[in-house]
Amino acid sequence: MTFDELLEIPPFSLNKDEKKKILSRRLRYLSEFHKEHCPEYKKMLDSVDCSQDFSYYNHLPFLPVRLFKFLELKSVASEDIIKTMTSSGTTGQQVSKIFLDRNTASNQQKAMVKIVSDFIGSSKRMPMVILDCPSVLKDRYKFSARGAAILGFSLFGSKKIYAFDDEMNLDYENLKLFLDEHKGEKILFFGFTYIVWQYFYKSLQKLAGQSHSLDLSECILIHGGGWKKLLQESVSHEEFKQSLNKVCKIKRVYNYYGMVEQTGCIYMECECGHLHSSIYSDVITRRASDFSECNYGESGIVQVLSSIPESYPGHSLLTEDEGVILGEDDCPCGRKGKYFEIHGRISKAEIRGCSDTFEAKTVAENEADSVFNKINVLSGSIQNIKNLPSIKVRKPFDSQITRFCESLSKKLMSSAFSKEYPDVFTFAFWLRKASIASLKKRFFNEDKLVLGRGTVFHITPSNVPVNYAYSLFSSLICGNANIVRVSSKSFPQVDIINKAINDLLNNDEFKSLAPFINIVRYERDKEVNDLFSSLCNVRVVWGGNNTISELRQSLLPPRSKEITFANRYSIAVIDADFFNNQRDKKRVASDFYNDTYLSDQNACTSPMAIIWTGKNVKSAKDCFWKELSLLVKEKYNLLAIQSIDKLTLVYKTAASTEYIDKVCKQDNYIYRVEVNRIDPNLMTYKGNSGYFFEVECNDLNEIEQVLDDNVCQSVAYLGDSKKISEVLLQGLKGVDRIVKIGHTLDFDFLWDGYNLFEEFTRTVDLK
Repeated sequence: MTFDELLEIPPFSLNKDEKKKILSRRLRYLSEFHKEHCPEYKKMLDSVDCSQDFSYYNHLPFLPVRLFKFLELKSVASEDIIKTMTSSGTTGQQVSKIFLDRNTASNQQKAMVKIVSDFIGSSKRMPMVILDCPSVLKDRYKFSARGAAILGFSLFGSKKIYAFDDEMNLDYENLKLFLDEHKGEKILFFGFTYIVWQYFYKSLQKLAGQSHSLDLSECILIHGGGWKKLLQESVSHEEFKQSLNKVCKIKRVYNYYGMVEQTGCIYMECECGHLHSSIYSDVITRRASDFSECNYGESGIVQVLSSIPESYPGHSLLTEDEGVILGEDDCPCGRKGKYFEIHGRISKAEIRGCSDTFEAKTVAENEADSVFNKINVLSGSIQNIKNLPSIKVRKPFDSQITRFCESLSKKLMSSAFSKEYPDVFTFAFWLRKASIASLKKRFFNEDKLVLGRGTVFHITPSNVPVNYAYSLFSSLICGNANIVRVSSKSFPQVDIINKAINDLLNNDEFKSLAPFINIVRYERDKEVNDLFSSLCNVRVVWGGNNTISELRQSLLPPRSKEITFANRYSIAVIDADFFNNQRDKKRVASDFYNDTYLSDQNACTSPMAIIWTGKNVKSAKDCFWKELSLLVKEKYNLLAIQSIDKLTLVYKTAASTEYIDKVCKQDNYIYRVEVNRIDPNLMTYKGNSGYFFEVECNDLNEIEQVLDDNVCQSVAYLGDSKKISEVLLQGLKGVDRIVKIGHTLDFDFLWDGYNLFEEFTRTVDLK
């Protein structure tokens, strides 16, 4: 069925079976069309073996909507593109690019007219007030989401005006004249939800206080988008309608759900407060665990399907919204088709790993405040920080400091709270008396005069809760005073450790250590970074390349030094024959789980790629992944955004490179991406939360490029580590750690190529 034939049918007239039959035929055609005409789309589908003939559209493959931010996907020649639409995005964000040819653009308009007319009662043009500013339509070739929506709804307008100037000030006098001119006529108002609330409603509120009011009782308002901002202000759908009615008497208010990636197929809200799918589109909700279809009434990730897109493969998309399908064909409003609710954006994953820490935008609450007023002190005090230049350093493994470490270890290990968090318990185990004694034996020569360097300023990751504690105590053990900036995000692990530290510092035995431990929290702020950098003898930056660049804008004193932990990745080498000979294969899987899933695979030490060696690789792989899968499903909390991230990444890699041979997955807990080779370029496509590159290798020299890459940090191994060492001894520049699987997260003074004991101390030359 052509789209023109579909347009002949009223948009909400078909029942479930009729719609499914017609829409399936159309969407199957679009899938085959795009597979033939968009090379990237074909490569994506081939990577996950989407070759079967699907009977119904609910079985068709879908693309994560975010892919349009990374890839320019089109199924027509570039010279046929008449318009490029872009999604909304804040400054610096990538935006989706949607390419339209004349036919697709025309069909978008036709579908929108049919859908909206069913709700407002007429397709006849009417006077229209656009609740936005004229500059939003600057570029007639490239449209933002706002511009595209305004252009689409303008089809219903005869004479049109903008309610705001380019500074978003309400032009009340012009608006009043327009309303008077068209008094007695039905007038259409259109705008984005947040703009309607923030600029129109609040302007009318102020005017009402000045005895100015508007009577919009005979008008119609259509609005959509921007609900996230309103929900942050605790404004519900019902309050939105009631508040507008109170200030301007408007009664007919229609919300809609839509996106620039599927313009034309919008979902309008009926009189009963339900969003409706038309015969041109449909909505499916899917479970995060395996993308299976949810039941009615079950909340899930929203998939949207559209019969319109022919110039780009946007007919079946997985959004990042959460919603629930309430029913089908039986809405009290009388319209056929599915009706549903959108709950909002799915919650974001709380990523844990050594990634950039300075992502949040920060603006000082009060420019007149001093630098110290921007700082929240979690341990220590502002006065202690001011006194740091005069504090005396101590010798490494000072007796009072080691007793403090031992006491903190016991306190944490006996806490019921810390036992709920393996990373806290592991940190406490690292601090125990025997561990500190072992570090002293390995690194400290008592025949030499060694002292702490002074004050150490630590910038710690926003996504490894306990990293700050390892950094702090490594420096403290070496005799230094410390300022530690922890993430502005809230983590229970940080609260547990800080409470234990503060409890001990209140004891008479350890009060004198309080000036050495200053744990602070503040948003991204160069003034604070400048201050703390000026006070320190050593600056430690745990994070990624962007964080390091950010901090280097704050100058250090000439004699101060800097330790940086940049973007890294790690791999695992598994000898299949060695694995097959293990009695406790479940233990191997458990060790690998600890290396990867405990940090959501974001720690720089977590293996991103697995290199299989040996003869009986197939049997080893089958057993290993089976054991790991059972463990992950039992212990791991998979978030919806992580499932979407993995699917997005595998499609992006497939469309952009020639690495992928096959993607093996039963569900969304484990993605095994079988590749034809592993090299540094492939590792720029690394993922997390259970996303692994996998390759078989007869000779470790085949992965020399990775081992020679100085961004490669650790090699986790199962088997004989000498085989790895032999390759490195050929003069390769990569790899700072070779550790057994199960021990990649074990912290040590030798870390990331640094000897932290030497970095945090100074040795006095005695002759």
